[in-house]
Amino acid sequence: MSTRATGTRAANGALELRRNFSQAPGELWKYLVDSECLALWFGSWSGNPYTGAVDMVLLAEEGRPSARVEILECDRTGFVLKVRTGEGSQTWQLELFIETSVDGSELIFQMPGIDPAMAGSVGPGWEFYLDRLAMAAAGGDPAGVVFEPDYYPALSGYYDQLFRP
Repeated sequence: MSTRATGTRAANGALELRRNFSQAPGELWKYLVDSECLALWFGSWSGNPYTGAVDMVLLAEEGRPSARVEILECDRTGFVLKVRTGEGSQTWQLELFIETSVDGSELIFQMPGIDPAMAGSVGPGWEFYLDRLAMAAAGGDPAGVVFEPDYYPALSGYYDQLFRP
C-alpha cells in the first residue's frame, strides 16, 4: 500500500478521500455495514441499527475502545452511509458514498467539520483505515497496514497544511 497523502479539501470544507475497488457497489457496501466485514478493517458493531444507533468496538486501535455510533442515513440502494460519533467538541460526522466506476466502484469518504488543529492526525488516520479497507476487500491481511510511522507522522504535515486556517 502506498502511504502517500491522497486527501483533498472538498468545496464544503470537508476532508475527502477516494478509493477505487474492483468490487461492484453492492459487494463493497458489505464492508461498510455488515459487522463481520467491517471488522476485517475497522471494527465490529453490536445492537439494533433500526434504533438509529449501534455500539462500535474499534478493533485496530490500541485497547480496542468502544463508541456509540448514531446512524444518520443508511441508504442501501443509493449506497450512502452517514454516521456521527462522539460528544460535544469531539463529535465527528462521517459520510461515505459508493459510486459505480468502469472497473467496479469508487468509495468517496468525507468528514465535514474537521477541526484544523486535528487534521494532522485525523487525515493520516483515515488514509490508514481506507487502505486497510482496500487490503481487506482485495482479500489481503489489513494487519500489514501499519499506522506508525507509515501514516503518522509521515502524512501529518500534508494534512496540517491542507487544513491550515
